[in-house]
Amino acid sequence: MPDRRVPSPRPARSLSSRLLWLTVGVVLVAQVLILGPSLGRAHLDWLADRIAASHLAALALEAAPDQTVDEALEEDLLRLAGVEMVSLRRVDQRVLALARPLGGPVSGTIDLGTAGVLRAALSAFSLLASSEDRLIRVIGPSPKQADVRVDIVLRTTSLRADLERAFANLVIEALAISASAAALMFLVLTWLFVRPMRRLTRSIIAFRLDPEAAPPSPAPSYGDDEIGVAMRELAAMQDELRRALWQKSRLAALGAAVTRINHDLRGILATALLVSDRLTASADPRVREVAPTLLSAIEKAVALCRQTLAYAREGPPLLDRRPTRLASLVGDAAATAAVGEAWRVDNRIPIGLVVPADRDQVFRVFLNLFRNSIEAGARRIRVEPRETAEALEILIADDGPGLPERVQANLFSPFVSGKHGGTGLGLAISRDIMRAHGGDIALERTGPEGTVFVLYFPREPEDEDVAVAAVRRQL
Repeated sequence: MPDRRVPSPRPARSLSSRLLWLTVGVVLVAQVLILGPSLGRAHLDWLADRIAASHLAALALEAAPDQTVDEALEEDLLRLAGVEMVSLRRVDQRVLALARPLGGPVSGTIDLGTAGVLRAALSAFSLLASSEDRLIRVIGPSPKQADVRVDIVLRTTSLRADLERAFANLVIEALAISASAAALMFLVLTWLFVRPMRRLTRSIIAFRLDPEAAPPSPAPSYGDDEIGVAMRELAAMQDELRRALWQKSRLAALGAAVTRINHDLRGILATALLVSDRLTASADPRVREVAPTLLSAIEKAVALCRQTLAYAREGPPLLDRRPTRLASLVGDAAATAAVGEAWRVDNRIPIGLVVPADRDQVFRVFLNLFRNSIEAGARRIRVEPRETAEALEILIADDGPGLPERVQANLFSPFVSGKHGGTGLGLAISRDIMRAHGGDIALERTGPEGTVFVLYFPREPEDEDVAVAAVRRQL
């Protein structure tokens, strides 16, 4: 019994793992894109807090009796504000409120009124990348009084420390969001996509291991999405293939059985033929009257046995393709099929029409079609070409009574015949021959006015050149 276990891929290469890492990567990229603006906003908020604290310190100075404070109080106010110098700007004046010796030049200026988030993000990353303690100047409107602008100078040491903490918090938050979102997306996508794909894979592998096994219990419907459609179509295809394999295996067994009894059957039929021949010379007139019917029946049985075994053994036809004049080929097939003067073939194929084909095999095709038409009761058969861009089409039209509806659906299937006593192999063999040439045979129409078959010969430039060259040599 075949092993039905589905081989599992390595965890690192499984669809689930790839889906997990893909989700984590996408969420991380999204968080990285958000990280810069978030850090820039944190930078601006920190500077705005320094502006507000510095304005409060300056207001404490203005509340003093003579608007002066001692050095210790001034130092405390600057330390609490986190700046080195504070000055207030009004419409008509600028007041230096608090200051201590800077001890170095100011390296840059930031105006909160015009600074954007992206510029602040670039400035924040620049501060994080540098360990140097610098002095920067910040100008911004006071949150306490709209007509007052606060001008401060501060050191970057405390700013860098707070930005590092903000950056760390943002990274932790991004990782937490990424992990949560990835886990949720992984579970959802696994349930919606990976689980159905695993079921689909198990069905394919089980069918490959034992295509003739009984189908499993029906799978639950997955709706009308692409996966649901794929699963339903796969189940339908497997069911059709399973029935076809059952039928072909039984036909193969039947063919093997017929081959084994072929020798004995042919011997029996040969004996019957000898006896039938002797019956024709009998003195009894009633026996002589029955003998031809018996002889004809035995000959039909021999022909059926021979054609059945030939069809089972032949396989795809082996072709000897050469430039062939269709007009003469049709004439030879018509002459071979002739059984009397009550019918005729109207051969409208041009004399110079040449196709690359195996003459003997294509001869069998025309012969089968002519005999079928004659046996169906046709009196006239017309053969003519029809030019198309893709193929050379040869029409074989008769004036017979048409084909029965019960055989039209399986017309080219073996052992399906529209006439009494027919083997049903002629059209099946003809189709194999035409397809081996790269063409085909088809029923175009049938009815009380007659039947029309079409033979398709493909147009191949290289073969046409060979055919034309051969005809020129003959001329």
